Amino acid sequence: MRLSRADVVLGLQWGDEGKGKIVDALAAHYPVVARFQGGPNAGHTLYINGQKVVLHQVPSGIFHEGVYCFIGDGVVLDPEVLLTEVRGLQALGLSPTEKLVIGKGAHLILPVHRWLETVSAEGEKIGTTRRGIGPAYADRYARRGIPIEWIDASDFSERVYALHEYHTKRFPHAPPPEISAGFWEGIELLRRLPRVSTSEWLPQFESLLAEGSQGTMLDIYAGTYPYVTSSHTTIAGVLAGLSIPPQVIGEVFGVTKAYATRVGEGPFPTEVFGEEAQWLQLRGNERGSTTGRLRRCGWLDLVALRYAVQINGVTRLTLTKADVLCGLPTVKVRVGGSDTAPQYETLQGWQSLEEESFHDFVKFVENFLNVPVWGISTGPSREDWYVRTPSHGTHVS
Repeated sequence: MRLSRADVVLGLQWGDEGKGKIVDALAAHYPVVARFQGGPNAGHTLYINGQKVVLHQVPSGIFHEGVYCFIGDGVVLDPEVLLTEVRGLQALGLSPTEKLVIGKGAHLILPVHRWLETVSAEGEKIGTTRRGIGPAYADRYARRGIPIEWIDASDFSERVYALHEYHTKRFPHAPPPEISAGFWEGIELLRRLPRVSTSEWLPQFESLLAEGSQGTMLDIYAGTYPYVTSSHTTIAGVLAGLSIPPQVIGEVFGVTKAYATRVGEGPFPTEVFGEEAQWLQLRGNERGSTTGRLRRCGWLDLVALRYAVQINGVTRLTLTKADVLCGLPTVKVRVGGSDTAPQYETLQGWQSLEEESFHDFVKFVENFLNVPVWGISTGPSREDWYVRTPSHGTHVS
């Protein structure tokens, strides 16, 4: 047996598009759901049996029986966060350790990495989540990071302390961070989990679903640099983070809101303010799942979305939070112009997603992007979505 198909769920905006819900909806059709990049800066929110669950490190297929949840080599992993998350899932009656598998090439986030973002103020400049993601990736690329593969080495703890000392020497006047008991408990959890060679383990399955975190416009190469994350959030990250060839990429499910949001600093051409922003923030519950920060809001940017569709080879679009726009007399979408002077098309609003004006909005998006809108999310619960037929009928698949 060999891997012959890898379908992918990607965010097409600045993250927070609702990818976790789409992964959860699709996961039962695959033997493996695999995270390929990012770290606990992700906040994939699911509503399971009416209860809100936010996943930061664990893939969103964890609620499905018989589905492995794989954390790939492109991920940076915080042992303390993973430990907390596993305990939270166990409190819900799940057995996550029976499904979790870790790629040996994933790298550790140490307490000193979180500390660095505070004492250096580097994260503050661009509005990061302060979870140590950037410093952990920086250490990886500087070839001084610590991969999961090393946790069984006899000198593992010495390596951890040495990397802490390396960084704390740069800021001698700041109180150094502690390496907490929670960190070592998290390491013990990792030692109990299966740790595998990604390039050898994944090919035993015929298919997988790759789960991305953040969004295309935050990609370290393709995003709005320097206001980006520290990993490849695009299709390129799937290939690198899971060690798979491009020939096996199948469907690319691109996820976008019916409007746009952004957390942190950086350009945002369609941003709105005042009453319009408050409408979207309140109706859309636009507060970061990881940071708790209020999100900046704006109209749907079809120019940026077309760029994201093209570079990722998106084959199917999933539209989320269109229900948030219910009640607006008109809805705008950016169709051209510069980032400083965007041009808009104004469309008729809708009171419900059953109205023809909403379906006209969907058709407008499809025609502009030349990609079909496949799925539509109609609310926060995992059941609140449908697959769109050519006649815009509703059936879940």
